[in-house]
Amino acid sequence: MNRNTSRSFSANEKEIERLLNENRSWKEELSYITEEINFLILFLTADIFKKNVLNLYERLQIFYNDLQEFKKESIELVREVHNHRYDIEGILECEDISCEVFYHDEHIKLGQRITDFADKFKTLKMDIYLYT
Repeated sequence: MNRNTSRSFSANEKEIERLLNENRSWKEELSYITEEINFLILFLTADIFKKNVLNLYERLQIFYNDLQEFKKESIELVREVHNHRYDIEGILECEDISCEVFYHDEHIKLGQRITDFADKFKTLKMDIYLYT
């Protein structure tokens, strides 16, 4: 008896695997951003800056407050990405195309939110680096 150990995947299963890979990538990106946020918060609170710079502490406080907001948003996005993983697997439960389209649309929206968040964070990070 010849057993074929290779399993062929359906198009739906391949699509789910692609979506899960994107989900893992989002988690990694958000984890990296979270570490950067934590570093920048420590950096801004360090006593390393020149005391005679006009409005130094006010400006550093603004950056600090912005980073706190990014930290909150990052935590929320990590939670959503984590929960979204289970939504992706829900595609297998779909019985019609509108159900699959819904899950795909939600995936695209979440991906766009993460991209927008990362872009805004990169801008803030550059502003901090240029100022300090």
